[in-house]
Amino acid sequence: WYQRRVREAVVSTQSTGSSGINAEYGGVAFVLVVVFTELIYLTMEGGPAVPGAWLSSLFSCFDDISSCLITLIVPCVTIGQNTENSGQGSFCLGFILALIPTVNFIWMVFLRNKTREQFAIEGSLAGDILSVFCCTLCTLTQESREFKMRGIEGGQPPMPRV
Repeated sequence: WYQRRVREAVVSTQSTGSSGINAEYGGVAFVLVVVFTELIYLTMEGGPAVPGAWLSSLFSCFDDISSCLITLIVPCVTIGQNTENSGQGSFCLGFILALIPTVNFIWMVFLRNKTREQFAIEGSLAGDILSVFCCTLCTLTQESREFKMRGIEGGQPPMPRV
């Protein structure tokens, strides 16, 4: 939906030469519209009935208060847990990478992308970058909740019931 709206805005801007916004600020305004549209798309509530969606929204941080507090106080712990749960390395690897400036940002985007692939969640690399840049702690908490809700903790899927 949002991609179609962005394309329509681009076509409208190209055909009229302006989007009705002062030409001086038109480019900046267009970029802001795209950014906010992407954020709105990212925060839409998903659930098991919506294939390809996150099980909880980006801003549902307080749904799991323990993950929220851990992420707020020591985000490197959550990054380590998400690294292990996604199967991309050990807790220690994620923890150490979280302490290195710039590398931590790249690693969080990588983990979010891998988490989306692992659970077949729709999205884009641009959306991953945007959510990590604008809402880092919410993004980490959302990924942590996703693993918990899908029964993956400690890097292991849930044991089958006998």
